[in-house]
Amino acid sequence: MGRRFQSYKGKSIEISYDTVRCIHAGECVRGLSNVFNPKRNPWIDPDQASADEIAGVIGCCPTGALKFIRQDGGVAQKPDAANCVTITENGPLYVRGRIRINRADGSVLLNDSRVAFCRCGATRHLPYCDGSHDKSRFQDPGTATISNVDEHAGLKEGEVLKVTPLENGPLLFEGPVEIRNADSRLVFRGLQTALCRCGSSATKPFCDGTHARIGFKGSSE
Repeated sequence: MGRRFQSYKGKSIEISYDTVRCIHAGECVRGLSNVFNPKRNPWIDPDQASADEIAGVIGCCPTGALKFIRQDGGVAQKPDAANCVTITENGPLYVRGRIRINRADGSVLLNDSRVAFCRCGATRHLPYCDGSHDKSRFQDPGTATISNVDEHAGLKEGEVLKVTPLENGPLLFEGPVEIRNADSRLVFRGLQTALCRCGSSATKPFCDGTHARIGFKGSSE
C-alpha cells in the first residue's frame, strides 16, 4: 500500500491524504479533476487550482481522508456547526461535526470533523469504513423509520459528539446529534444513541443487540 499518510505541498496550500480512510467516494475527482487525478503521478497537484477552491472540495470529502493546511493565511479547516450522521445506501455512516472518537477506556483515539464509520462489520480498519461493504454485498437502503426526535436537544455550535466503539458491540454516540436518512430525512435528534456496526441489526442504523447473538468481534479502536 505504501505510506499511509501522504503530503502534497503547493505554493498556497498543503494537502494531506490518508490512504486507509479513503474509500474512493470521488468527491475530490468530481470537484477538481485538474487537482485530483488518479491517472497522474503524483495524483494530487495543489498548484492546479486556487487554495479556496481546493479547500471547498476537500470539505466535501465524507471520510476525512483529505485535509489541508493553508500556506497563504487563508481560512483554516472548520467543523460543521452541528453534528450530523448520514446513513448511506448499502454503505457507511458519514459523520460530520466536532467528533471525538474514544476508546472503551475513555482515552481519545481521534479528534476530527469528518469520519466514515463502518456499519457492515467487514472492514479491516475498525472503526472506519474501508469499502468492504461492496465485497461483502452489504444491503441496506439507508431509510430508517423515525426513531426519536427530541425537540429540546438543541444542536449548538461547538458541542462535541463523543463516539465510542464498544468492544464487540455498537458505536455509542454521546452528545448532541442528528441522524438523517440517505434522502436527508431526519430520523433522530438527541443526546445519546447506539448505532449498529455488525451489519445485522433488524433496526438499522440502530443497534438491537444482534451483535451478541452472532458473535460479532470488533475492537474498541
